Amino acid sequence: MKTIYVSIVFLLLTSGVGMAQNIGINSTGAAPNAKAILDISDTTKGLLIPRLTTVQRDAISSPPTGLQIYNVTTNTFELYTGSNWQYAITAPAHNLVQVYSITDLPAASGSVITLDATKMYVFHGIIDISPKYLNLNGANLRGMDPSRDGVMSAVSGAILRSSGVSVFLENLAVIPLTSATKAYEFTDATGTKFCNIFSGCSVVEIGIPTLGVGQISGFKAVTIVQNYWNCKDGVKITGALGKLCIAYTFITGISSGSGIEFLSGLTVDDIDLSNNYFIYTGQTGVKLTAGATIDRGRMTTNMLRGVATALSGFDSFTPGWTMQQNAGIENTRAYAFLHMNNNATSTSLPVTGTYYKVAGTTASLKQQKFTVSSNRVTYTGKSNLTAKTFAVVGGKSPANSTDF
Repeated sequence: MKTIYVSIVFLLLTSGVGMAQNIGINSTGAAPNAKAILDISDTTKGLLIPRLTTVQRDAISSPPTGLQIYNVTTNTFELYTGSNWQYAITAPAHNLVQVYSITDLPAASGSVITLDATKMYVFHGIIDISPKYLNLNGANLRGMDPSRDGVMSAVSGAILRSSGVSVFLENLAVIPLTSATKAYEFTDATGTKFCNIFSGCSVVEIGIPTLGVGQISGFKAVTIVQNYWNCKDGVKITGALGKLCIAYTFITGISSGSGIEFLSGLTVDDIDLSNNYFIYTGQTGVKLTAGATIDRGRMTTNMLRGVATALSGFDSFTPGWTMQQNAGIENTRAYAFLHMNNNATSTSLPVTGTYYKVAGTTASLKQQKFTVSSNRVTYTGKSNLTAKTFAVVGGKSPANSTDF
């Protein structure tokens, strides 16, 4: 230590100029700039500031506002702003907030942490905010590694909540920690906002059964794509909704409930469920609760393995629904079959060339997307239909016992 100290003193005495108000360090003997308290100049060397890991940085007690370090964990220059550490070198008006711990988030008010609507919060690692929840408030959330970045909490209710704003999540895991906790509670009563839960957004339990994925209500459009749910219960959809798309999502661990459930308060224009995996034992795949109103729905190439009840409350032939190539679910076909056997009711044909309805009562073996009444079939589907009709009619003339 003595040698280092002497070297520094020697440098200051031989290579710099000390003045009452400022100091210059250089190899030329030039005076420091009058506006700088410390003026360092060199053409072959740089300035090396303290290098700390994130753990070492967080161990600094009461850091002063303006303190700077180089974070060797994240390879970034960081500046303490008085409330948290931020990137010291960023683009002007940068909207990214790097989250390494709960201290990087806004201060809580009671149990709620309300985020800044103008920011994108980037999570590094799983951040425990127990026993609080995040009010997204229009802010966007994402992780860098969907298997290692996210948020967990033991709060009662949803960990992530929003009302009347758009939602954007990507590569972010959510871990409920109690039986009274769920991942999401997103609501939009205006019908003008969007809810986007994009690739890598997991909902995962760690040994404690929870309330599962949670509930989404309303929105102009909801898009849930390429996610992973391993929890007790799936997602519940309700409210006045424009469009819903759930695709390429792996759903497992369901032990009480359904992978996807449409609640009685739902009114929706279009639903598209495609290429999802429902892999769990027992329970229900997709449930339509009485009172839900769906104009058009489509299920395509979904995989259901081990699920006890693939569909509840509707089927492949429910008006408005089309289903093709789903494992364990019959493809949608529109057809009806009526017949009369040994009908003893006579039909009078008084005028040649005139069509008459055959008297008697028909029986219906089966009808899909048709209703049958008064010897007539009526199409009840909502998509346009190109139909083929086959009729076989036989009769006997009472006058001469001739078959026709």
